[in-house]
Amino acid sequence: MFLSGEANTNIINHFIPMKKVLCIHGIGGKDASMHLWKNDWINGISSALGMSPQELSFEFLKIDDLFEEYQKKNGIKYVQTVLKLIRDWITAALFKERDVFGKDGAIRWYAGMVVQFAQDEELRRKLGERLKAFLDEEKPDLVYCHSLGTLLTYDLLRQEAVKGTYRDITLVTSGSQIGHPALLRLFGGTLMPLNVRHWFNFHNPYDYVFAYESIDIDGINYTQIETPFKERNPIKNHEVTTYMSHPAALLEGWPNILKSLGASERSLNSMREKLLPALMPATAPIPQKTKGSKRARKALLIGINDYPDPENQLNGCVNDVFRMSEVLQEMGFDPSEIKVVLNERATSANLRTMMDWLLKDAQNGDTRIFYYSGHGAQIPSSDADGIDDDHLDECLVTYDFDWKRENAYTDKEFLKSYSQLPYGVDFVTILDCCHSGGMTRDAGVKARGLNPPDDIRHRTIKWDAKRQMWIQREQELAKKNLFTKSTKRTEPYTGEEGGTQRFGRAISLWSEVDEFAEAKKKYGTIGPFMPLVIEACMEKEYSYEYRHGVTSYGAFTYSLTTILRDINRRKTHKTVSFKELIEITSKQLAELGYRQTPQIVGPATKVNANVPFLDLG
Repeated sequence: MFLSGEANTNIINHFIPMKKVLCIHGIGGKDASMHLWKNDWINGISSALGMSPQELSFEFLKIDDLFEEYQKKNGIKYVQTVLKLIRDWITAALFKERDVFGKDGAIRWYAGMVVQFAQDEELRRKLGERLKAFLDEEKPDLVYCHSLGTLLTYDLLRQEAVKGTYRDITLVTSGSQIGHPALLRLFGGTLMPLNVRHWFNFHNPYDYVFAYESIDIDGINYTQIETPFKERNPIKNHEVTTYMSHPAALLEGWPNILKSLGASERSLNSMREKLLPALMPATAPIPQKTKGSKRARKALLIGINDYPDPENQLNGCVNDVFRMSEVLQEMGFDPSEIKVVLNERATSANLRTMMDWLLKDAQNGDTRIFYYSGHGAQIPSSDADGIDDDHLDECLVTYDFDWKRENAYTDKEFLKSYSQLPYGVDFVTILDCCHSGGMTRDAGVKARGLNPPDDIRHRTIKWDAKRQMWIQREQELAKKNLFTKSTKRTEPYTGEEGGTQRFGRAISLWSEVDEFAEAKKKYGTIGPFMPLVIEACMEKEYSYEYRHGVTSYGAFTYSLTTILRDINRRKTHKTVSFKELIEITSKQLAELGYRQTPQIVGPATKVNANVPFLDLG
């Protein structure tokens, strides 16, 4: 166990020999000005460890010459791609950079070196060779990386972990961009543990130099310490010495770093034995909790009837939520494991907060359920969004929805919660909505989807002068090669037209199929986590409401919960897979005359797995 909340002075330092510290700086051309900031790092690290600078041996890795060399070598290519990738980041990471991007020219300039790293494979290889040679020769005990330095360090150490190489170092990172969606693509869609003694990461959610994203690593040798600080000048939120001296770093981080440095060889050998199985490439079977252990369960249920616009109001969504809660409790969920958010409380901001409650602590073997009943929609991209990749974003229509991404809940929001989950989490997402536009059927029975206003719809169409007609605009996403030729069905992921970021599919973390396959192999991952997504209907179908006597429900939700309740009470099946459950539900809806076909999308192992919250033994 690591220390927590203890003073960081006079601990262990008298019992450990002089330690070597390697420092790797970040963006901004730091080599030339090293004489100006070097002592700040030395004093900051020494003070945080409760040691004098004379008790530590410091080395600084120089990297700027390689960036300059390859910028000159690939300058034309670099200039052409830098702005495109920055815009792509705004697309993937939503709105954070947009808030500060135009206010400070330094952020625009700082982006350059990170973009260059992401774009230039040869540069990354050279940086890795330089770092490897230094680690092999100098054998530092502590490596402190900031900003760009964390990128090249993770790049090398993760590749080494895939090969089984162990580095007997304590790694400390701050201001790291590796959790940013644009960089996640580079690393195969998800981040994995490193084969080191221990990795500590200082995280500031207000660091808008592409470093605000949390780094969620499922590893026994990884610890993230929240070190929030916010200044008016966004560049100051990236300052390394502020990270080092943050109160949380001093109380929770540095004492444990010091303990890691003073660990005995016996404990290190024990750590290595525990680490190796977790650090191999993620091709092994999904780990399960041992028989008899209690699975941690949580469910978040969202229902919205009373949208602000009377024309958009629904009738059965709140009833759906209570019915789903009833069935979950009958199947063993404790009421305290279920949270419900209804109507005006279901804003986009509150949904983000509640999703954090649902998923942040999920571990292998845990069950998480997200249920949504309300309207769905598709938001077209536009130049006004700073997006040059035309596509449609599927979204859930929150109470404050206004056709802007800031006030919607799109997959790009959702993936921040789910994409880095441990592969062994059972996360089921159930959506009783449709995304292809709403309509009214049979004397007021509504479909659960919104049609875009004409000014929003204009983004998806173009004028055909020859035919004198408005026709569908070809979308950029449809041109991307995201699937292998052997893929049987692509429409559940990018829609029939190939231009839709479908909800819960993590498409924005995928790259071109060959590039993505190589990255997954290189960094030992099977890609970002995908939830098991159960939807009330196919892409261009409608999800209808149903009147049970005088009480309204979603037709899909009522059928699904009725079947679950019947199976659970009567024990009519020995086992039921998710795939079988949806097939039974589809059959019932068809018999009742509803032209909606529920679908299930997700990893095959999860689709074919037994429903974990049914106890049919």
